[in-house]
Amino acid sequence: MKKNVIWWPAVKVEEHKNKYGNYDYFDYSRKSWEYWCEKNDVLFVPFEKPIEDDLFKFRINWQKAIFVFDELERRNIDYDQIALVDSSVIVKWDCPNFFNLTDRKFTVTREMDNLRWVKDSVDGYKEFFNGFELDISKYFRSGFMVFNESHRDFFNSFKKLYLENSDTFIELQDKIVRKGNDQTPINYWIQKNNVELNLLPHTLWMCSHLHRKEMLGHNWQLDEDKTPFFIKYANNWMFNGIPKEQRTEWMGKTWDLVKHNYTFDETEILLNSVRHKDNFRLSTSRRFKKDLIDFFSDDKYKNMSMVELGCCQGDTTKIFSSLFKSVHAVDWKQENIDSTKNTCKDCDNITYQVSNVTEDEWDYPKADVVFIDASHDYPQVALDIEKAIKYFENPIIVMDDYGNSANSNIRNSIDDKIKQNRVKIKKLIGEYSGFKTKSGWEMNDREGVILN
Repeated sequence: MKKNVIWWPAVKVEEHKNKYGNYDYFDYSRKSWEYWCEKNDVLFVPFEKPIEDDLFKFRINWQKAIFVFDELERRNIDYDQIALVDSSVIVKWDCPNFFNLTDRKFTVTREMDNLRWVKDSVDGYKEFFNGFELDISKYFRSGFMVFNESHRDFFNSFKKLYLENSDTFIELQDKIVRKGNDQTPINYWIQKNNVELNLLPHTLWMCSHLHRKEMLGHNWQLDEDKTPFFIKYANNWMFNGIPKEQRTEWMGKTWDLVKHNYTFDETEILLNSVRHKDNFRLSTSRRFKKDLIDFFSDDKYKNMSMVELGCCQGDTTKIFSSLFKSVHAVDWKQENIDSTKNTCKDCDNITYQVSNVTEDEWDYPKADVVFIDASHDYPQVALDIEKAIKYFENPIIVMDDYGNSANSNIRNSIDDKIKQNRVKIKKLIGEYSGFKTKSGWEMNDREGVILN
């Protein structure tokens, strides 16, 4: 059966290893693409050994393009579509399958980051291509190209062009233009041969020159969310444009931030899909959510219903949705309900209600489990616990912020209810004393508690 293929050039040229950090960055790119290929039923095909050993005449940038069909045939790979992706690229764990977006055309992303470089390169190769007027608005990067068997003749002609003019191309590359290897020539050859292009949005599908776009930073207005822009908003991250000797460092740092997302474990996938307290203080921590999953994963809970009083923006709501038959999410702000609906857009067992837990009469569906994350005042917490016991007929009660160092009212109120024999601690959950968010907020006891 024919499969889509990721053609991944990663040849280590010994004389350049110091310049490229000993090519250690290959490992980060490879891990990401192997995961993505497995997830999307795509064949990962690394190109690690040169077809031609003369790397002066046949530089890897040229070999990756002119020999791709020859090499796939030599390896007896029955391909459908082929995506050539540079080894300086890390693909995001949840990147959509771009093979579904090609319409079986030659699919690329525009090169729009260093227009001076592009113009100089286009001007430098213009004479070779007999003064052909290249449409620079369609200029694309050769580090991400998707094509198929219908483009084989084009690549064969491009190979022929290079083999017949290799000395000229080398002189242009090394002495005259000094900008690019295969990229500008393949752009000229595409347009001269009237190959129809499918142009994907460049920043979304291949975010390069991260420093030039200021994509390495984060939204300073959301102090607790320090996720870099390129990780949040782009599907593929190309680490070019920065000094080559820093590539391994930057890709390594990025991999350390995101590597936990590259997993097939369903629990981890679920946890990776929402925010946690370390980056978003208004949510619960990753450990809190994992403890919820561990505690309520027993079959006896799966047909239970629950009510969440204070859903905020839905990060914990989504976890509850995976554990119980039905979830009723309550918050006093409509904007929070709207955010929760967006966070949980893939969940079909959640109902929503705008209601002020502390002021309005309780009018919620009856439930077996209730999560209380509303008022943090001592008397109100005590009242919420009593109302929950009576309204929900002795439910399992989950509470957040038990170990809130900034406000001990919740823990004191709960502890007093325990002393009064109104509730018992079933399990302490979440982060431990000493845990700090990036904004400096700290725990002085366990984060949460399950009561009955």
